[in-house]
Amino acid sequence: MLRRWHALPGLFLALMLAVTAGTGAILAFEAAIEARSAPVVAEETVSLADLAARITAQVPGVEKITRTPSGKVRVTHLDNGRPQSSFVDPATGQLLGPDVTPAMLRSITNLHRAWLSGDGGRLVAGLSALAMLVLTITGLLLLKRLVGGWGRLIRSFSGTGARRWHLELGRVAVAGLLFSSVTAIEMSLVGFEIIPDGSTTEETFVTASGGARIPLGQLKGLASLSLADLREITLPDPADTTDPITVKTHTATRFIDASTGDILREDRHTFAWHARDLAYRLHTAEGMTVLALVLGLSASGGVVLALTGLFIGLRKRLRTGAVRGSVAPEKADILILVGSEGGTTFRFGETLLRALSSAGRKVHLAAMNDLPAASPARHMILLAATAGQGEAPASATQFLEKLARWQGAKPEAIVLGFGDRTFPDFCGYADRVETALTEQGFRLALPTERVDRQSGEAFMAWGMRLGEHLQLPLHLEHQATRAGVRQFRLLTRTEYGIEVQAPTAILRFRIMPQYCGLPLPLQRVLGLLPRFEPGDLVAITPPGDTRPRFYSIGSSSRSGVLELCVRHQPGGLCSGYLFGLQPGAQISAAIRPNPAFRPDASKAPLILIGAGAGIAPLIGFLRQTGGSRPVHLYWGGRNPESDFLYRDELASHALDGTLTRLRTIFSRIGSGGYVQDLIAADAADLRAMIDAGGQILICGGRDMADGVRQALGAALAPHGLDLPTLRQSGRLLEDVY
Repeated sequence: MLRRWHALPGLFLALMLAVTAGTGAILAFEAAIEARSAPVVAEETVSLADLAARITAQVPGVEKITRTPSGKVRVTHLDNGRPQSSFVDPATGQLLGPDVTPAMLRSITNLHRAWLSGDGGRLVAGLSALAMLVLTITGLLLLKRLVGGWGRLIRSFSGTGARRWHLELGRVAVAGLLFSSVTAIEMSLVGFEIIPDGSTTEETFVTASGGARIPLGQLKGLASLSLADLREITLPDPADTTDPITVKTHTATRFIDASTGDILREDRHTFAWHARDLAYRLHTAEGMTVLALVLGLSASGGVVLALTGLFIGLRKRLRTGAVRGSVAPEKADILILVGSEGGTTFRFGETLLRALSSAGRKVHLAAMNDLPAASPARHMILLAATAGQGEAPASATQFLEKLARWQGAKPEAIVLGFGDRTFPDFCGYADRVETALTEQGFRLALPTERVDRQSGEAFMAWGMRLGEHLQLPLHLEHQATRAGVRQFRLLTRTEYGIEVQAPTAILRFRIMPQYCGLPLPLQRVLGLLPRFEPGDLVAITPPGDTRPRFYSIGSSSRSGVLELCVRHQPGGLCSGYLFGLQPGAQISAAIRPNPAFRPDASKAPLILIGAGAGIAPLIGFLRQTGGSRPVHLYWGGRNPESDFLYRDELASHALDGTLTRLRTIFSRIGSGGYVQDLIAADAADLRAMIDAGGQILICGGRDMADGVRQALGAALAPHGLDLPTLRQSGRLLEDVY
């Protein structure tokens, strides 16, 4: 249990803690440098009356005098009517220079304190401090258990590599990390008003006598204090003779009559104030060179601890199998390797793992990218999905390269492809894997089969044939997972295309909070709300079915709205279900990221091409550019009077310059045509945009995409360009259904 309490926060928060520790180290070393740069003055010999008199004689318009924790004296004053902050020499009162914090240091400070995100970031910073405290305490207890007692912590550790670094740095940095995390937690609790900060809760006013003011150097209430006592002096308003001088010291707040020098009142600081002040001074180590260096070194060690801990944890999970029931590859007699884009195919691999393990086999399940260099396994089963135009999915991009480096005896191979039969490259990557296995000398034990659109029935039938081959009773009953399913409520629907037999609806759903007691901004900060961007996919399973359908998203989760564009297909179970929804209805859906279909961050022209409901992600991309780059939209519909989707919004974007050019065409009117006709007509313009580094994104049906590819290929050929080259460089992206 102790090891789990140490490992789980470390694995999930390692990078965040590394950033927190790294920025803390920079700030600590900066504090050490700041303390060394303060002027050397015998502070006990400098009275505040003399200090104030010197400064006001040298600097006009002084409003406030502050002694920083590092020992520097800073004044806030007016310079030609504008407020300025400058450092002064306390011995002479002369200006030393402006108080300017470098922009980089300000950013690092904000990153450390609030993750550049205001109150939400402060909450994350506070939780990071709590996680660091848990990790430090549990790590110390584990270290004590490892070496056999507290007295042995000073002995040398055995081992090499990341583990050795983790142990050695852990015992050195533990004191500083405990110190920093405890003080950070106290500051967070005060900042969120969970514990009192010691400030006065009632508004009280102190009024001076209102007489003629005497020179600051003659004020008894200031003369009795030295520079060593000072925190801050606030001078009175020149226009208000009843305004007193306010002096904050390490122990109290004193109000002084500027006309007599008498002390009007002195409020002693409370215990809570001293606790807050001590926590801040100890955490920042401002003015304490030795402590700043100790905390800086501890925080630097914290960075290495976070990264080595992450490496150790991930390596352990990979070696032992990241899935429950999976054994290490060197102990397995069956390897199951999965190529999956969004994780759906991996769920089929888990079903197969459970069935084979129940039958008594030792099975290792991993991504195809994690193919080991060798294994004693007798069977290697490959579940390979296909991405794009016959390309490798995300978890299999390195498989073919690693397969060529296989060492030792080759297990028999079995390939099962996953794809969508409506695409021309149905299971194209599985075919490539089969070819590579044959070329590398692997024996294919079964003919390669294909599962269409996640069919559980096809998977079960293949499992029966696999069981016969392995001489095992194998029953693969795969249940589609519902992980990540959230609730969405329909806000508005806008219908188009009824008159031209292309009924289409723009549906806008509100993201329903999972924890109604928490404000939505806080849920967003804590990651309790789903996150998505235009071009991502949403999986929706209609009632009475188990197979999800995927729709492109046209909005960002930052808007709080999930926006879809749905064409009602004749006989379509899911499209009919969605098209029939009325405002107020709720649906269950899961987000599937689709990072491979997003515009790049360049300023080059962005060319968006689509037809019908394929405009959904394109309108989202357009909104996000905000006029930062030229955007050209090519879109096709049936009739401008019936199914011109987003007509008013597109006109608005064209007027404000967000949309550089809008090219539309409609197929059910005289002299109409299709979007590929626009591509052919604008061939010269498109070549110029591509020559300027432009990027093309296509979204829509397969027939439209085929026509657009042909037109683009013909348009680019005169310049020696081709679509495969653009696709390989990331300048041609497609989301085709």
